[in-house]
Amino acid sequence: MFNRSVVTLTGQMWKMLVGVVLMLVGSVAPAFESIGMSWTVGTIVATIAYGFVIVAITCPKCQQRWFLQALVHAEQYGPLFKGSACPVCSHDFSAGDYVR
Repeated sequence: MFNRSVVTLTGQMWKMLVGVVLMLVGSVAPAFESIGMSWTVGTIVATIAYGFVIVAITCPKCQQRWFLQALVHAEQYGPLFKGSACPVCSHDFSAGDYVR
């Protein structure tokens, strides 16, 4: 599913993975006292990670922030992971004409 997604085809999956890992760390690490992360710090880490994903993952053609758009229109999350085209400008990145 992710191999042909527009996020992967545009070379931005690493941004998504960094954001998800940091959101998980910020959400789970405070539950373990030995790690030494307070709930406040964990919340800040998770919020910054989510903000990073929203701001950093954009369409290379129309510069639309895909996850910001998906916050407003939830039905656009699916095309980001299932489709190969930008949900805003409809540019298809599976054609191979996009150079990262």
